[in-house]
Amino acid sequence: MMNSVMSKSVTSRCISNQRIKGGTHYFGRSHFEEYASAIYPCLQKELRPAWCLDVGANYGYTGLLMRAAFPQAHLILVEPIPWLEAFVRRNFAVNAAQLDEFHSAIVSTPLEGGRTRFGINASSSQDSRVMAQPGWEQIETGVVAIDDLLARAAPDEGVYIKIDTQGWERRVFESAERFLSRHQRWFIKTEFAPAWLESQGADPAELLGYLIGRYGVYEHCGRVRWRAASLAEATGPALEPGCEADFVKYVRNLGRKDTGWIDLFVTPPGFRRTGRYD
Repeated sequence: MMNSVMSKSVTSRCISNQRIKGGTHYFGRSHFEEYASAIYPCLQKELRPAWCLDVGANYGYTGLLMRAAFPQAHLILVEPIPWLEAFVRRNFAVNAAQLDEFHSAIVSTPLEGGRTRFGINASSSQDSRVMAQPGWEQIETGVVAIDDLLARAAPDEGVYIKIDTQGWERRVFESAERFLSRHQRWFIKTEFAPAWLESQGADPAELLGYLIGRYGVYEHCGRVRWRAASLAEATGPALEPGCEADFVKYVRNLGRKDTGWIDLFVTPPGFRRTGRYD
């Protein structure tokens, strides 16, 4: 059954299944904050995204925000849970929004046979994970890499990527190494959740060190300041090498029983040095 969740999204409509937490979550304050975030005008002003990629699209809410903020961008959504595709496509239809590509798959480094198992959390689709937790249903799904999804993006075109994969982020970034090293006009918002990373076999401090050693990495405190005038102002100071253990401890303590999480902004190393796209 499809029910309408009313919020201040593109045309005040996002269709979801309100019988499970993954659907009612869209009533939450964080989604109103995302809708009003000053990060989108800053990205449009400085990056001018020609490509947008939503990794872990769920019901398509963030994809709709991308479409509204960057109407000329080529928009790609990736979501491995098969039944969510119908919700995504209906959300775009009722909002008269164009969806350029949808991939029912996970984003990862190449896996044998191009297929993998994926665990579905029956009570909350937003917390489904590649490596299933005890008692979860498992399905088979495809595998795609960011390097392939963005192979057509020209080096001078802006690219905005959102990553929310419940602990699979290490493999997602590895799947993008060729693209991220060859392009200098991109901006990434990614979830960083130590407990979820560990549930997927990743070391949170190692992942943070991997990112800091290659790119600019910034703590996103949940809200971009009203009327932030630039991306440099919106991101604040970059995390420095050597902070990994202390930062992971800090993030863990943001939630009960060490389950805290946060979002990070990730930028090309050139942006980290200058605070702008040259």
